[in-house]
Amino acid sequence: MDHRIKLYIEKTGILLAVYLLLKYLLPLVFPFFLAWLTVSLLASASRHFHRKLLPFTASVVAMFFFFTAATLKLTGWLLLEPCKDLIPELQTQLQTWINEYADLADWIPSSLSLHLSTAVPPVLSCAFGIFLYFMAVILFAHDWPDFQRLLTHLPFARPLEHAGKRIAQSLKGWAHAQIRIMFVIVLECTVGYWLLHIPGAGLWAVLTGMVDALPVFGTGTIFVPWLILVFCQKDYTFFVWLLLLYGITWLTRELLEPKLLGDGLGLLPVCFLISVIVGLKLFGAAGLFTGPFGILFVKELWTELEMWDSLQTPSASRCGDEKR
Repeated sequence: MDHRIKLYIEKTGILLAVYLLLKYLLPLVFPFFLAWLTVSLLASASRHFHRKLLPFTASVVAMFFFFTAATLKLTGWLLLEPCKDLIPELQTQLQTWINEYADLADWIPSSLSLHLSTAVPPVLSCAFGIFLYFMAVILFAHDWPDFQRLLTHLPFARPLEHAGKRIAQSLKGWAHAQIRIMFVIVLECTVGYWLLHIPGAGLWAVLTGMVDALPVFGTGTIFVPWLILVFCQKDYTFFVWLLLLYGITWLTRELLEPKLLGDGLGLLPVCFLISVIVGLKLFGAAGLFTGPFGILFVKELWTELEMWDSLQTPSASRCGDEKR
């Protein structure tokens, strides 16, 4: 078989294997895979700070729960005053609406209960997955050296290790890009909230930037409910300015994300955008992550294959020359 054709077949096999891995295997083991990535990062950080891995991991998990609780409390405090003023008005409007549309008022509770009953299993599954993730983080941290030795005995361990190191470097660039985008959005929101005379403008801006940095959520998680509340209060001037600020933050991410994240991952911006679109089509909402990650994984495995092939080809040609 021609050498180039063999190489193309091997690359096609890698592409197909990565697709099957992301499509069928990753959803089954996702909490454990995410826990492994987390502990890999924590292991590097613990070596940097000269700390034992298990206590360091436990402290990071405890800090995460504390930070989450503080964020929820801060969000509730920021929303308390506007919601307190809005609730009586919403109750009046809801009562008026019920009186006008009595038939719909009978239909909506039954329809809502049906949607809630269908949504409960995915919610429970998600909660169980989060529980598995944190359990796996602690267990990986406890047995990390043994698990690392186990991985070295797997087939293709060496090329996967080399590709994994390059992917880790790319992910570090991705994290830096996310921080830069978050900084720009926090700065925009700080100025916007200050000009709109919003109490706690700095806290709101930091919260908005942090939510925007989370996968899938975006600034709309903060702005859309806020815009609905303001519209119900009939403060249309404030609504327009808030909508303008939302548009600016949304446009900022849309313009910066393909460039910064593409550079951070070692992909051209257009390739990063294509990988996101293709990922959404192939894997659904998870394709926002599995699309770029899959392209990066295939790229690094192809690089490893070409390096291995370049090492084997000269020896093969020398053997052929000696036979002649």
